[in-house]
Amino acid sequence: SSGINAEYGGNIPATGNKERLAAAATVRAAYQACILIANQRPQQSINALSKEILTFKCDVEAGLSVQSVSSFPSSYHVILDKGRYPVYLLVQNVIEKTKARELVPVLVKIVETMLFCIDVEQFKTRTLGELIPSLTKNPLIDYCPTTQQVAVGSVEGLVHVFDIRNGKCTPLHCHSAPTSAVAFSANGRALVTFSDSEGKVSIWQSSAGLLSLMSPGPLKLSRTVEALPPLKNGSRNAIFKWEAPKLVSLYTVDGTKKSFGL
Repeated sequence: SSGINAEYGGNIPATGNKERLAAAATVRAAYQACILIANQRPQQSINALSKEILTFKCDVEAGLSVQSVSSFPSSYHVILDKGRYPVYLLVQNVIEKTKARELVPVLVKIVETMLFCIDVEQFKTRTLGELIPSLTKNPLIDYCPTTQQVAVGSVEGLVHVFDIRNGKCTPLHCHSAPTSAVAFSANGRALVTFSDSEGKVSIWQSSAGLLSLMSPGPLKLSRTVEALPPLKNGSRNAIFKWEAPKLVSLYTVDGTKKSFGL
């Protein structure tokens, strides 16, 4: 029961073995129920989790202590704060059980939730692929270990850039149609995005001044390029590949290749 208590972040009372086992069983049953609900309604569950996490972050930024306030919402925040690992497992289960295309509308919220659950220190020794293996093959997600940033494309055409070091998220207005692929350069000073529906590639670059040698500045739109004919339906399953520090290619499933220089 002590292992369950630690894993699920629950405050199981230590008043006796029977009480502790009963509390552990309740926690386990409640968690399994949450998994079943999340697998049946993945988008709704992710939206609900994301909303709670956003509220939690706003309260923390406002200086509200999750440990000292006894009101019901704040008590729920305590549970959320201590229960990051089970939330991580729950979302991981949803990703594995749900078809990828069904998760695209909530992909940004999935990444945001997973980053909330993972200790920032882990990114110093482990890659995103090791921490969230089920998301690494998605062309809508890319991680730059140099700058510790995650880019996530969305159906709105935005690309959300999460900075793991400070927890901030910057939305970039890349396309007027759903994003299909994103990719950072190795040094994180460039980001390329593609939209099948537009047939366009957007190239974003950070400032190249003296101060940027220590830390890249914010990404700014360099240019937008007509890459392929707009696709009304379906997907080309396009992916980016960096051929050189300043040369990137867009590959499609039918063998088409388009290269772009910075």
